[in-house]
Parts: sequence; structure tokens; C-alpha cells
Amino acid sequence: MGDFQLKRTIAGILIAMICLSASFASAGEKVVDGIVAVVNGDIVTMYELRSKMAPIMKQFNSESITAVEAEQIKKIRKQILERMINEMIIDQEAKKLGVNVSQQDIDNEVKRIKESSKLSDEEFERQLTLQKTNLKDFKAKIGQDIRKHRLLSYKIKNKVVVTDEEIKAAWNSTRTAEEKKAKSVHLKLILFPADASADSVREQIISGEISFEEAADKYTVGPGGGSGGDLGVLDWGDLATTWHDALSGLEPGGVSAPFEVQSSKALLKLDSFVSTEEASFEDSKDEIYEKLYSKKQDDLFADYMKKLKENAVIEFK
Repeated sequence: MGDFQLKRTIAGILIAMICLSASFASAGEKVVDGIVAVVNGDIVTMYELRSKMAPIMKQFNSESITAVEAEQIKKIRKQILERMINEMIIDQEAKKLGVNVSQQDIDNEVKRIKESSKLSDEEFERQLTLQKTNLKDFKAKIGQDIRKHRLLSYKIKNKVVVTDEEIKAAWNSTRTAEEKKAKSVHLKLILFPADASADSVREQIISGEISFEEAADKYTVGPGGGSGGDLGVLDWGDLATTWHDALSGLEPGGVSAPFEVQSSKALLKLDSFVSTEEASFEDSKDEIYEKLYSKKQDDLFADYMKKLKENAVIEFK
């Protein structure tokens, strides 16, 4: 997973810098024009909260905010303040437990970010300036992130266990009847123009008056025209719910009832199932593991965060 998914969290230099521009006043200095909360003796200032809110407030017309928008802003403000308090508590806990971050750790991460973003030193400095921050503040934020993720890795990551039985159970619980037979399906489509009757054409296909492929070449205004409406092999998971419903209960060679695709009537032919069940499970195993791991990790983090806040002294001003 790699240091509690540190790379995923601060993978993009632009995202990181946008966050930073709303997080810092100036290096080693805290601008105080009002206090909104005190967390174990450390303060959250109105300036910091407004800075965090600034990108969101740009989406609203400050001269004519409606009652609904005002309520939305209130909720967002509460969520952002909650997140700021959580980050402060985690940082405090990391420092208390002696979770150290060396200057070399920070420099290496900054180097990695510049390389992954393909930015020269000059371009990097220019981006920092554009985001109204500087290298010192940027490194301070990187150090805070590394310390936080090392703490969470120590407290949470090693407690997360995902068994093969859980992976298999998750796989079985999400499959439809079609997925039990195959992960992928070979489909053909007829997308009808407004002046053609899908019901009438389907009756002709079922009765044998015309083949699905002939009907597709004659009527379809969608993909596959001239090739019998052939869409090729598609992953079941990539299909829309309406397509799942249309294919429900069909055997290979079967034709669906008419259904809507982008306001037009359509017919599907299930030409064949492709992958075997075992191959589908093996293909999906790693993805299922990641989802289960993330879910357990999030649950453990929520529980850990709850305990930290219960022991914290938080005052709202």
C-alpha cells in the first residue's frame, strides 16, 4: 500500500499547491483576526477558515446569495472546520508519540512531486508563486502530511486484514445471473430512428421474417451499422443499468424487449458470453481486495478519530 497511500494523497503537485494556497498565511506566522476554535490549546483562526473557504465562496455571487445557498455555505463551513480540527488533532497526536519526519524525507517527497509533474525548479517555483505560497510553506505542509500518514500507518494499516474468504464472498454478493456465467458479453444493437417501430421489428425477428443482423443493417442509427449492429465484446460492469435489465434472463442468441437508449428505442441481441467464472474472479480479485481494504481502513480511521476527539479538549468560539 506504500506508507498508508501517501503517494495517492499528495500525488499531484497542482492539487497539493491549491490546498496549500488556502492553508498558510506566511512561514512561521499565524494571522489572527478572530478565533473560531481552540483544540488542546492550539487555535484555529478565522483567517485560516476563510482561506479554506475562499475557493468555494468563488462559486457564489456574494452580492445575491439566496437562502438555500446560505444554508449550503453554512454546512460546507461546518465540514471544513471539522476537517481542520481533525487534522490538528492528528498532528498533535503524531508529535506526542514522537513520529519524526526528517528534512531529507521532505526533500525527497518534494523531488518526487516535481519529477512526477515534470516541472523544472524554475517552473516549480513559478507555480508556487501563482498559488500565493512559497517553498518553505510548501515543505511545512509536506512534512505535516508525511507525519500524519506515518501515524495512521502505524495505528491503522497493520490492523487491516482482508481474507480470501471475504474477497470471494464480496464477489459472489455482487454478481447477477449473467455475471455468474461470464464477466464479458458479445452484444449486437439496433438503435431505432423515430419513425421505426421497435416492437414491430422485434416481432419480425422472433418470427424469423428477418434476422437481427439484417434488421440492424436496415434500421440502426447507432454504432455497428453495416456490420449487423455488432458492438463486440463488452465488460458487464461497464454496461448501464438499463442494459443489465434488458439482458436479464436472456440466453445466447436471445433478443431483448425494446428499451430506451438516449431517448431512442433499442433492441439488444446477446450473441454470447465470453469469460469463464473462474477467469472473471481472478481478474477482479485485486480490485475487490483494494475496495475491502479501503473500507476496513476507513472504518478503523473513523473509530480512531472518534477516540482521539473524545479525549481532546475542543472549544468553539
